[in-house]
Amino acid sequence: MNTLKTVAANIFDLEKDRAPLEEIAARIYSGGTLKGTNMCILILAIFIASIGLNMNSTAVIIGAMLISPLMGVIMSLGYGMATYDSAYVRESFLKLVFQVSLSVLTSAVYFTLSPIDTASTELLARTEPTIWDVLIAIFGGLAGIIGSTRIEKSNVIPGVAIATALMPPLCTAGYGLATYSPKFFFGALYLFFINSFFICLTTFIVLKFIKIPAKTYVSEQVFRRQRWLLSLLGVLIILPSMYMAYQSIRNNLEHAQVKAYIESNFQQGNPQVVAFHLNPQEKKLDLTLIGRTVTDEEQAELEKNLQTYSHFADWNLHIIQNDLSGTVRAEDVQNLINTQWNAAGGASLAKTQEDLRKYKELSMRYSPAYQRFEADQKLLASIREKAPILFPSFTGVEGATVATENKDGQIIPTGFLAVITCKSPLTEDEQARLQKWLNAEAELPVSFILRITPETD
Repeated sequence: MNTLKTVAANIFDLEKDRAPLEEIAARIYSGGTLKGTNMCILILAIFIASIGLNMNSTAVIIGAMLISPLMGVIMSLGYGMATYDSAYVRESFLKLVFQVSLSVLTSAVYFTLSPIDTASTELLARTEPTIWDVLIAIFGGLAGIIGSTRIEKSNVIPGVAIATALMPPLCTAGYGLATYSPKFFFGALYLFFINSFFICLTTFIVLKFIKIPAKTYVSEQVFRRQRWLLSLLGVLIILPSMYMAYQSIRNNLEHAQVKAYIESNFQQGNPQVVAFHLNPQEKKLDLTLIGRTVTDEEQAELEKNLQTYSHFADWNLHIIQNDLSGTVRAEDVQNLINTQWNAAGGASLAKTQEDLRKYKELSMRYSPAYQRFEADQKLLASIREKAPILFPSFTGVEGATVATENKDGQIIPTGFLAVITCKSPLTEDEQARLQKWLNAEAELPVSFILRITPETD
């Protein structure tokens, strides 16, 4: 047992390659400087991150993470706490507040002036931090301060800068300020606060572990009070992220159970489910079907089967149907295009020239419509995911592409018609922003009808 402890101690020994304490202090003081090079790089990082978020460019955003000097000030704050240097803690805190304010305001000015005001997926990704972001901040902060206290510099700090993103959340908060979106503003600031706090906390812990000398004598009572306050603050910060993680897991489980339910109860393909929508407020699952009409008895059986799934034990089933029984059946089109088109060659499908001719006619007739339908469903799913963040009043959307036939017989999409459901009216400015956003998402002119359905208790 002693041998095992000795081996473990040697493997995880942080003293062997530790830099001298004076050099560690000099590095941290240098990183926490708020003038000259650091200020110039901060301004450049703000604009690079804002442009990357605006253009939805992951590579540009990573570049901004790498050059941002924000981590230096946060580590300075942790160093001041570890050495009980209250003056340096106060100075570092004021520097951090200044950098945060500058970043948010500068990015807000950029997004106000930018002609592209559509919320990209990179912006949306930084509005709902979860417990996993907390874990990333903890492990990233530990890696960062351990790397900073080594004799030889390594590539740890650039990796930590990417993992524990600091600049992108601040620029996302600037976008929220520019677009008057509380969810963007507060959600992104919360993500930044998570990363900052746990980088600071892990810096404090590691520096205490390597016995960084205190500037002044501190009693054990003061040290215990400091640990208690840090622990309490850490718990308070973690709680909202745990709730968001719970919501995310629940949503994923609900979608997984819905898909399992559809696969189990609609195996024959007629009728066929083309879309579903979860309505947690009313505890209702909406299914849009094409194919033959479902009878009342079948619907009752389907609802009974739905309630066997744990997340839908007390939910109701609402079926929206389009009867295609008088034309080509849904599974015919599905099998024809999905199976035959993708899995086999045209000549091998037809035993006769007549079969081949019919196959080609049906394929050319239904393939564009089917492909457009699939695109519509993806667009509607994207709108349902993003719109609640941009427009908190949004509750749902239904719609489809509007098309016309040109002189050559080709079907040309000309626009998109949508029915938007909100729980409260939108202002004229919100409607204008919604119009611009929908046009950008659909890449077509969008006409929408606004339907207000207030929430009921």
